[in-house]
Amino acid sequence: MIPQYTWTRVQQEVLKALKAHIGKGYSPTIDELTTPPDSSMGEIAYPCFVLAKGMGRNPTELATELSAKIGPKGMIEMVTSSGPYVNVRLKLDVFAGEVLKEIQLSGERYGHQNIGKGRRVMVEYANPNTHKDIHVGHVRNFVVGFLTIQLLRTVGYEVVATSYINDLGNNVARCIWSMNALHEGERPEPGHEMEFLQKLYVDAGTVAETDEEARTQISEIQRTLETGRGPWQKAWKESRAWSIDALQAVFKEFRLPIDRQYYESDLIDDTKKIVRELQEQGIAKLDDGAIIVDLSDEDLGANLLVKSDGTLLYNAKDLALAVRKSSDYALDRSLIVVDERQSLAMRQLFATLKRMGVHIPYEHLSYNFVTLPEGAMSSRKGTIVRYDALRNQLQHVAADETQERHADWSQARVHEAAKAISHAALVYAMAKQDPKKDLTFCIEEAVAFEGATGPYLLYTTSRISSLLAKASMEPAMHDGIFGDAERGLVRQLALYPSVVATAAMRLALSDIPNYAFGLAQTFSKYYNDVRIIDDAKPAASATRLALCRAILITLSHALRMMGLEPIEEM
Repeated sequence: MIPQYTWTRVQQEVLKALKAHIGKGYSPTIDELTTPPDSSMGEIAYPCFVLAKGMGRNPTELATELSAKIGPKGMIEMVTSSGPYVNVRLKLDVFAGEVLKEIQLSGERYGHQNIGKGRRVMVEYANPNTHKDIHVGHVRNFVVGFLTIQLLRTVGYEVVATSYINDLGNNVARCIWSMNALHEGERPEPGHEMEFLQKLYVDAGTVAETDEEARTQISEIQRTLETGRGPWQKAWKESRAWSIDALQAVFKEFRLPIDRQYYESDLIDDTKKIVRELQEQGIAKLDDGAIIVDLSDEDLGANLLVKSDGTLLYNAKDLALAVRKSSDYALDRSLIVVDERQSLAMRQLFATLKRMGVHIPYEHLSYNFVTLPEGAMSSRKGTIVRYDALRNQLQHVAADETQERHADWSQARVHEAAKAISHAALVYAMAKQDPKKDLTFCIEEAVAFEGATGPYLLYTTSRISSLLAKASMEPAMHDGIFGDAERGLVRQLALYPSVVATAAMRLALSDIPNYAFGLAQTFSKYYNDVRIIDDAKPAASATRLALCRAILITLSHALRMMGLEPIEEM
């Protein structure tokens, strides 16, 4: 059973005190409570705007009146007013003791809750095409999906993590055509298969822009591949295997949770059957040789399922995938993580499914573009930033920085640290930005050891781990030690379960990385301002070490929500 956290109990205590002096005409709720901008003002604030409006009172006067009436009781030490706000200051020793105790007892499960208990949600993400490189834009999809899965699992949902690989589309046909028409007899060097496929794809796109015959041949290859027979099967199977191996290697690097893997090629027969049935039911119709579902009455235009050349489009295959998923799992909720450019296609999918009588509780979890300081990317033009090239560049920068800090380390040790640091740099840069906003990825900023970066967070956990390891005493809470220097940190630690719950319910994904940075920042100031270990003051040192241990546990949990592992030294 998930315990009720200290922060919730404190909020309820404050609400009870407020209600006792407000009267029966109005009952404040937990959602109205907030935190003062400065921890010296207290831990909890109650804004009087709504209450004052209902009573026809001045909110500042009402705040002053309420703060004067509420006296010390339980965990409440003092109540003051600041303008229209009632500020509640807690008894720090009692509050800190409860918070640190629950963090120590909860360990890696601190922040876990049962909000979603008994409900199953599917998160579909990590849906790259085969025959194309993984690029920096895909990384944002991985990060958004991973954080969503971890958040929902942390608050008690049963999450089915799925991935859908598009392994049979026009991009595949382009590569097969290019391999035969432009690069006959060429073979990729071992380990460079994806570079070879990317070249095939780009070259095919260049020719097809002006060569109608090439476009016709590519369409014919795609149509033939969709039959599962014919002369192109051998080349498809071989090149597909190259791609799948490369994709799985990247998935492994990111430690992506994937419970069920779907492939486009497994859904072709189902897709054709669904399209036929839609035509028979009058839901789909022929339109200038193509097959569409007319959604103009919903301002969604035409959902194009089959092109006039007879080849299937993603929109049609997505219908088969949706039906397959609904037959495989009973779902209370289903999220699809795909970029904002597919928002119309997602709305068309959901609308078409409803007309088919397939009522799946779908949601489109979108994210915006990833660009570079020099501009946008295009896989067709070959102007993408490949993930492996970016990773290697980040590792090189991180290795140089690590070697400079630790001249005595072996190359193997430097390499391992650089891998962790570069991975944190990339993931955190993606995670900290609201998915709804465009993201400009800058290598120099991402890998910096200062500021809102992954390396800075790893450095903070490393610093705390080193501090605890070198201490000659065990962390233990003693009363009368903590003061204003610790108050803000204790409040931040207490807030973590509430941050997790709000982020999960609203899918406000960036709340977790931003919380982690805020906590690390506050600790850094504390570390610089306070002598944590003082052998002449064992009780004070043990108490401050207990606080540091709680910070390490909480910060490590937030990092793992993003798929990052703390390291002991860097």
